[in-house]
Amino acid sequence: MNPRFYQHFWDLVGGDVSSFVIKCLNTRVFPEKLNDTDVVLIPKKCVPETVADMRPIALSNVLYRIMAKMIANMMKSLMAKSVPHILSDLLVPEDVTRISRIPVSPDYEDSCYWFSDPKGIYTVKKAYRQVVGNIEYNPTNFGKWITLWKLKVPPKWKTFLWRAVCDILPTTTNLLMKRVEVDPVCPMCGLIHEDVMHTLISCDYSKIVWTISGLPVTNVITHSLPFWLTGILDMLTEEQCGLVVAVLYHVWAARNMAVWEGALPRPEQTWRRAATTYQAYCQVHHCSRQPVQQPTSLPGGLEARPRCFFNAGFNHQIGTATYGAVLVSHDGAFLAATNNHLATSHSPLMAEALACKEALSWIMARGVWQCCRSPTNLILAHSTNL
Repeated sequence: MNPRFYQHFWDLVGGDVSSFVIKCLNTRVFPEKLNDTDVVLIPKKCVPETVADMRPIALSNVLYRIMAKMIANMMKSLMAKSVPHILSDLLVPEDVTRISRIPVSPDYEDSCYWFSDPKGIYTVKKAYRQVVGNIEYNPTNFGKWITLWKLKVPPKWKTFLWRAVCDILPTTTNLLMKRVEVDPVCPMCGLIHEDVMHTLISCDYSKIVWTISGLPVTNVITHSLPFWLTGILDMLTEEQCGLVVAVLYHVWAARNMAVWEGALPRPEQTWRRAATTYQAYCQVHHCSRQPVQQPTSLPGGLEARPRCFFNAGFNHQIGTATYGAVLVSHDGAFLAATNNHLATSHSPLMAEALACKEALSWIMARGVWQCCRSPTNLILAHSTNL
């Protein structure tokens, strides 16, 4: 029952409440769950979205609060008499005299005051700042925040880029630091540990996407994403910077697809999605821009020839590897396929290299002698133009 109930029906329940409280105080025993408190979150607005939109309120037992108030009022008179004796035991006489001269009025009720706030009001945010301290911005890490927030790209891309620069994306390295048990290997290449710089820039899959895009980002060599992005924003045009953000966002989306769906899209598809999405955003928002540069076509009409797609699988536990290859025509029609085991393969990288060798031997055995490899079709690209 809330306090208003007891106030309204005090003529009915007042005698029972007084008898119960006096009995508990005299016997120094009260029911076990009398002091239980329920914390209820009250929404501050109609549709709360975060914890900050909720106001915590503690609901305690009214009878317990009545007893606590009675004890506090009784101790006020006792403390006024016993404080001088306590001070004399702890402090020197000079300090006792000074403390005794401080005016204290027993008519005032005690109240809580939070010393970190000028008004004495406590909030969870201020307590958190008191514990962890204020976050100081280090200008040596990244000094292009204004330029970043002014980019003409979707807001969620800017938020993603902010999280990447601050290194708070859920990469395997960050998850392990948070004591989350995950496989530390990169889900895209499966070779080394995954951090933000590796996932977005230096991973073999990411390198292929950047090569296909034709953006001059390989000239910026660093092991820090903030420094890399600073060089990109200083060197490239506004349109190119928008494309860079689009590629970064869709590379991360491809990484998430590999984690949650177990399927990694082809690098060409990732670049095509990034370019198409950015182009559509610019058309809707009437951004002045040039058409997106598509990957250069192969010389001599090689794009009209058949294509071979291959891939390799590697089992870390037993150390065995397999490969598969599919031959399709220039318009995507199926021609032939093959698969088999790979011998003497000790790593995923070796498995990919052997798969490429076996695929080339297979297509040459079928009488396809002319082949071409563009710069975008590396060993890990899973495709070779013929």
